[in-house]
Amino acid sequence: MAVLTEAEVNEQAELGYVRGNYYVALTNSVTPYTSTLNYTTVQADEVTTGAGGYSRLSFTYTTADLIAYSNGQPIEEKLAIFVHDGSSADIVFNHVVLLREVSGTYSVVGYQQIEDGVVLSDGESAQIKINILLSSG
Repeated sequence: MAVLTEAEVNEQAELGYVRGNYYVALTNSVTPYTSTLNYTTVQADEVTTGAGGYSRLSFTYTTADLIAYSNGQPIEEKLAIFVHDGSSADIVFNHVVLLREVSGTYSVVGYQQIEDGVVLSDGESAQIKINILLSSG
């Protein structure tokens, strides 16, 4: 098997990640997710918009977010902070899902299960670090 060059991995990172808008969604599912997770399932499991002030958070990547190659192509860390609005509805979730939207089409980039789940209320917040490393071998 061949090992990709640093330049090739960097180009793939630009083509794959420096496009579209990214969204961080919180979901609550009784069934663990698998690598076949799709956008329809995310929509069905997502925390209701407005509950506790919840809404998806968004960001983009630019070429400036591509960090110097080191055992793969790292991309600048992003931080998503969800803050409960103090209302009576809690934000309850057990998965964090990273979505990408390009020309109106959403795809699931990745997800993280939170074993014990999280309940945010009364102005509590959750900080979620988004780290991506594309490996060449």
